[in-house]
Amino acid sequence: IMATNTTYTAANVARSDGVVRRASGKITFPADSITAGDYISLECGFFPKKVTFINATDRIRVEHWIGMTDDTCIKTAAAGTVTLETTNKGITLSASGFTVSQNATLAVIAASKVCYWDAEG
Repeated sequence: IMATNTTYTAANVARSDGVVRRASGKITFPADSITAGDYISLECGFFPKKVTFINATDRIRVEHWIGMTDDTCIKTAAAGTVTLETTNKGITLSASGFTVSQNATLAVIAASKVCYWDAEG
């Protein structure tokens, strides 16, 4: 028998208008060098509550949920290792989209890579 945990705080559970918004896309980065200070900003037209960004070439997935610290993410590497990235950059949500930062360790945006993204809000 499992105990029911009733001591939690639910934040940002639903939009006041009840409408779920979703946007997605594909990005193919050029062969140009991408440095550790680079980032990509994507517009989805709404404030996302969850973002998934996948580097399909290298099989790396990063995710960010509303309430997480800016420029952090949960990373799943090709080998299946899951880490909370707090010092290696990540994703930051904005009023109409999100930003994905580059870092050599995070390695999600890089030259000549094919990436897919999905945002929900």
